[in-house]
Amino acid sequence: MRLADPIREQSSVLVASHTPQFETQSTTDVTAQDVRTMMLYLRKARDRAIDIRDRAPAGSYLEGVLKRTIDGITLELSQLDYLLACKPADASSDPAPKRRMRPAI
Repeated sequence: MRLADPIREQSSVLVASHTPQFETQSTTDVTAQDVRTMMLYLRKARDRAIDIRDRAPAGSYLEGVLKRTIDGITLELSQLDYLLACKPADASSDPAPKRRMRPAI
């Protein structure tokens, strides 16, 4: 039986907790037209999954997988519809104060 070294464990926890996750993620510019194209693809995929599910034997594993897939695609489509309906925040409509603190003496 080997005992844990508390110093080594603390340093590994510090290294793991210090790793920035948000800095390593890259962003992608997506336009509203790109989202509409993606939604068209998802609708076609959902319709195809519905057709396949209708031909699958009732109670089969395939039917269960397709049901969950169709539910997931439907949820994704509703979220994308919501995102398209929301107006983006306009930074110019709410002007920020020029100076938040009084000048230093």
